[in-house]
Amino acid sequence: MTKNARISALAAAVVAGVAAFWGGWTRRWVSDDGLIVLRTVRNLLAGNGPVFNAGERVEANTSTLWQYLITLFGWLTDARLESIAMWLALLCTAAAAATAAYASGTFWGRVGPVIPFGIIIYIALPPARDFATSGLEWGMSLLWISIWWAALVAWAEDPVKRRAPYTGYFLAFWSGLSWLVRPELALYGGVAGIMLIAFSPRKTLGILAVALPVPAGYQLFRMGYYGLITPHTAVAKSASGSEWARGWEYFADFFGYYWLALPLLGAAAVAVWLLWGARGRRLAIVCLTTGVALAHMLYVLRVGGDFMHGRMWLLPLFALLLPVMAVPYTKVTASVGTALVVWASVIVLRAHPIDWEPYNNGEKELGIVDERDFWTMAVGRDAGDPPLYAEDFLGSKLMGDWNEAIEQGLDEDAAQISLAVVSSDPTRYKWFVRERQPDATDQRDLELTAYMVNLGMTSMNSPLNTRILDTVGLATPIAARMPRVPDGRIGHDKELGLEWQVADTDADLDKLPQFVDKQKAQDAREALRSDDIADLLATSREPMSWDRFWANVRYSLGPGRTLTLDDDPTHYLSHTSPTRQIAWPTE
Repeated sequence: MTKNARISALAAAVVAGVAAFWGGWTRRWVSDDGLIVLRTVRNLLAGNGPVFNAGERVEANTSTLWQYLITLFGWLTDARLESIAMWLALLCTAAAAATAAYASGTFWGRVGPVIPFGIIIYIALPPARDFATSGLEWGMSLLWISIWWAALVAWAEDPVKRRAPYTGYFLAFWSGLSWLVRPELALYGGVAGIMLIAFSPRKTLGILAVALPVPAGYQLFRMGYYGLITPHTAVAKSASGSEWARGWEYFADFFGYYWLALPLLGAAAVAVWLLWGARGRRLAIVCLTTGVALAHMLYVLRVGGDFMHGRMWLLPLFALLLPVMAVPYTKVTASVGTALVVWASVIVLRAHPIDWEPYNNGEKELGIVDERDFWTMAVGRDAGDPPLYAEDFLGSKLMGDWNEAIEQGLDEDAAQISLAVVSSDPTRYKWFVRERQPDATDQRDLELTAYMVNLGMTSMNSPLNTRILDTVGLATPIAARMPRVPDGRIGHDKELGLEWQVADTDADLDKLPQFVDKQKAQDAREALRSDDIADLLATSREPMSWDRFWANVRYSLGPGRTLTLDDDPTHYLSHTSPTRQIAWPTE
């Protein structure tokens, strides 16, 4: 690589990093989903372990490393967790853009000076700039992908001239971390590992020795601690299911709206032209990155996409563009690059406007939404002034008297607070306190409980001596095992009925409001002591011991993979045991 080529690669990296940082900074915000991980971080810092609610071992976050990264900086700085999550995500995104551009620049360095190219496509997209922050792990995931690509590029250099003889081992180690960044990134790490072994079969044992210990060690911990082989979110979202029709809708909502076929075809043509005649490791790594990115996109189509506009396309799109993040400067690439800048300018100015009036008037159900704009509207803030902190979400009409209800429930040692519409004003919501039942059972050990689908804003606006759950199963094992609601919102297509919510508390069933079926609630409470449900609850609630750990490992390989519950509690009444314990004191 010539000196001029190296300087141009550095320049491309600086441009890419600054553009990514500025684009993310101007659209900085925190989402409700971004707040979910912070509840686990609070419990970690408080010494309660990697749990969402103290006393219930549920892994409510898809990314393992993201929660520990925030915890580390929370412990070091004592700063607000929302700010830590925002800054870490933004800096990771900027570093990812710079690393990807520099790695591509070095890949093409032998051809000549390079210019930013594919990174222009990515940064121009509003969802890419929105999820540069948001509190979610997208920035860290992009950084993992970009370093993975940089390691591939280093590995692809001539083995004789390569300065770093252990590049392949670093690539193997980095690939092993993929499972802990996001489960679907194991596709990238796994295929890279197979390629390493295929090119150097005599190093197989060494490659496996550096790649497997960290992910395998955590996997054993996950199985024994949580009783699952995947994060709990995969169970809640039925990640193994197929929703092809919904996936194509999600595809059109993103690729169609931004006319992405135009820049992607241009990028593909440039890549083919530049790679014509290439072979060996250089061609192998381009085929690998393209293949895994397309397979990742196929997976997104299969599971039905997501309810957040563009979110699930960002990682595979970034990976697809890796070989052309920066390309050699020629008349052809300069011409295509100019066209990309024109397209990007149009996309930035056009953005992703949404008419919220039909949603506000109840004329249209929520489907795929621009999550940043949605939450700005939902919490009563002006356009362009999205929420940044947990208390900003108290502006939601669902959270009007949340703080007062939590304080009352704790003062009165209540079983539950529940949300209902005020009868005199159907546009107003209120949280009501439910008393505990007079006769003590083991359920009295359960803390004050609240259920709502929006898990982030409730959990981050609550003390840790409360039990905050959701109705779609992200942090609620019973809800996660309910059958999918036909045509339900992707990612939110489970529903835990009111009677089940009441049953898994110590609420007095004789004082239920009329809209809750008392008999069904009683049946559900008895059903909790059936073998299937009691075994499920024990995996997360029974105090940890070696016996419990290995019982959880066995459970993760059996019912933990397959169990689906019936939403009709009478299905379980012939298999209940009144002596089965379903709740333990919170230490």
